[in-house]
Amino acid sequence: MRSYVKFRHRLILTLIYLLAGFSTVVTHAQMLTPDDVVRQVLEHNFSIRIVRLDEEILRNNVTIGNAGFLPRVDATAGTNNSIVNTRQEYLNGEKNERDNAKSGSLNAGAALQWTLFDGLRMFNSLATLRKELEAGELRTRLQIENSVADALEAYYNMVQLKQKKVVLEKAVKLGEERRGIAQDMLMLGAGSRLSLLQAEVDLNTDKSQLLELDNMIATAGIALNRSMGREPATPVAVKDSILPGPVLDYQTLKTQMQRTNPTLLLSRTDLEIAQRNLDNITGQRFPVLNFNLGYNFNDQTSESGFLKASRSSGLNYGFTASLPLFDGFNLNRRRQNARIDIEQAGVAHQNYLNALEAELLSTYSKYTNRLSMVLFEKENSTTAGINFDIAGERLRLGEMSGLEYREAQKNYLLANERLINAQFEVRLLEIRLQQLSGSLLATEQ
Repeated sequence: MRSYVKFRHRLILTLIYLLAGFSTVVTHAQMLTPDDVVRQVLEHNFSIRIVRLDEEILRNNVTIGNAGFLPRVDATAGTNNSIVNTRQEYLNGEKNERDNAKSGSLNAGAALQWTLFDGLRMFNSLATLRKELEAGELRTRLQIENSVADALEAYYNMVQLKQKKVVLEKAVKLGEERRGIAQDMLMLGAGSRLSLLQAEVDLNTDKSQLLELDNMIATAGIALNRSMGREPATPVAVKDSILPGPVLDYQTLKTQMQRTNPTLLLSRTDLEIAQRNLDNITGQRFPVLNFNLGYNFNDQTSESGFLKASRSSGLNYGFTASLPLFDGFNLNRRRQNARIDIEQAGVAHQNYLNALEAELLSTYSKYTNRLSMVLFEKENSTTAGINFDIAGERLRLGEMSGLEYREAQKNYLLANERLINAQFEVRLLEIRLQQLSGSLLATEQ
């Protein structure tokens, strides 16, 4: 029964590997580079496409007509008809009786109203619309940088998983060799059944971890496709190494962040919009001067009454001026609230600046720490690799037990995993530092 279970387990693993290999042959995935990922994100990411449409709406709103510079012209036309029965008796005794008397009227007109002066509010409105467009452009840039950062993180996550797979595949290959040695030694009478079983258990454990790693790679590929706006099932292939960029300088990052970070620039724009709002409210204290021009046409006919027909047409024009005298102190209240909004926007800007500087400092400190860790883990990985190779030779010569060999193998796997994790973390920290400084797109494109 135990041998049957082992046979079934081996058969299932073999079928899975065959299917995975067949899938690799059938679907040829295009090799992606970080630059390819950035281009795909910029062209197809759904969140970026949505925010760009929002920006286009704001761009359409920046017109002198929307700001109130242009006149408004309205045209009207209408007709009314009636059929009435009339009974009229005059003081002199005469009578006028009409049945089914028809009457009708036709009127048409056009009117122009043009605000000539409104306390400079139209100028403030146009400036506000431009600032809102600027804020929309910054929100687009912020979404682009966030989407690019997410996609690059998904890309490098897949790279580090594939690196771990390469290491684990080597462990599986050496585990099969260890099992073969244990079988040979058992047949020669120099080994034990326990050593063989232990070798098989360790090999199956590594194979199980390899299958789980394949599943994680598949999931990472789906996430990468999703971030690039591609079909989730699109085959994905990535490079097998994470190359660190040039060592970043903290002062350079800080200076660039204060100048180009989109979140910081957006908070400055919010402050400027709040100041424009105060100017707009202040303008309501000034008089408003309007020019009015109109043309009217009226035509009436009636089969009863005093007039049989009447027609009139002509122009009318003039100026109107209005000045607010008292509104229950609401204008003063709105000005006070606008000043508070300006102060609040200023405090929010300082808060953003402080928070970004704190995150930049914290991230950079972690970045330098991980750089040192990469150097250390490279040495450790090299040492573990040499130790593992020596353990393999001693195992083949029968000078080391399977348990001791497994311990050396574990140390080798852990050392490589720590190195891969450290390199992965350094790359993620580089992306975050570039994102904080507002230089991510310039660096990755």
